[in-house]
Amino acid sequence: MERKVTRNDVAKLAGVSPAVVSYVINESNYVSEEKKAAVRKAIKELNYTPNVFAKSLRTNKSNQIALVGDTLQAELYGALATHLFEKGYFSSLFYSCHDESFIRRLIEGRFDAVFMASNAFSAKQLNEITESGIPLVLYRSREYVGLDPRIVVRAPDLVDGVRKVLGYLILKGHHRIAYIPPLKYKTQGVFGDDLRAKTYSETLRKNGIEINEDFFSTHTDSEQTVLEDVFNMMTMYTREERPTAIAVSDDHLAAQILQYIKKLNLRVPADVAIIGYGNIASSQITTPELTTFDSNIEYFAADVADALVRMTEGERPEDRLYKGKMVIRDST
Repeated sequence: MERKVTRNDVAKLAGVSPAVVSYVINESNYVSEEKKAAVRKAIKELNYTPNVFAKSLRTNKSNQIALVGDTLQAELYGALATHLFEKGYFSSLFYSCHDESFIRRLIEGRFDAVFMASNAFSAKQLNEITESGIPLVLYRSREYVGLDPRIVVRAPDLVDGVRKVLGYLILKGHHRIAYIPPLKYKTQGVFGDDLRAKTYSETLRKNGIEINEDFFSTHTDSEQTVLEDVFNMMTMYTREERPTAIAVSDDHLAAQILQYIKKLNLRVPADVAIIGYGNIASSQITTPELTTFDSNIEYFAADVADALVRMTEGERPEDRLYKGKMVIRDST
């Protein structure tokens, strides 16, 4: 078996002490440019890989960041993981679990920071993460009472986004508008405390539009349960009563609903207009192409990654909400 290259091997080839090799790798002390170059050359020649686990024991850092969400948002998590990797961190993706042990086990994972994109947990549960010494960035989509002030909020401005989407549909003449939250999203419907539901209800009221509870999907367990809600919206009411537009909070789900609407022998947008959210690649491969709300995922991911890393270094970045813009295509 081939012997593993050690720090001592690198030091010997570079003509320096093992301590200098550590200084160069960890950027922890001053080292002359000449010695830095020698160490880096030796590392390359020997194909040396530092022992990350040993480093984590010395620094009390795991260089691991947990990304927690209700569903797989591939574009967001992919971009976020890439930016974190460039900053020296690996990412671990977790689906939120409503089991009481989830938060405890997350804390036991020794992560350097957590990005929470699930609205399933209470302020008390989120506070437990921060109180354990783990920095937390929250993708906030609902109201919280008693949230630890050390928790940093970085999220799209959902209130602004929902208002713009609904405002556009109302401008187009739609008064019967259905709304589909994200999959696994915790909501009590139009009277819930989540930001999407509250903004949906408030916007319709301000425009003098009657609110129909059936037009806000609450069965978000799976794609199938959402499609069943859509089916009921379209079949329980007459042509003069059913929704003429559907706002969907995720482009992937919006694309599925668009195809499903066509299977119901309805035309998009002649019978039902559809708007997605995110402006991801799949929004442009539907027929017709999907009108959507561009949340600038790449910029958002880069900014969140920066905040997470800064928090691992003891900083408390400011809270920030990100505004987006409408992208008008043929589905409306």
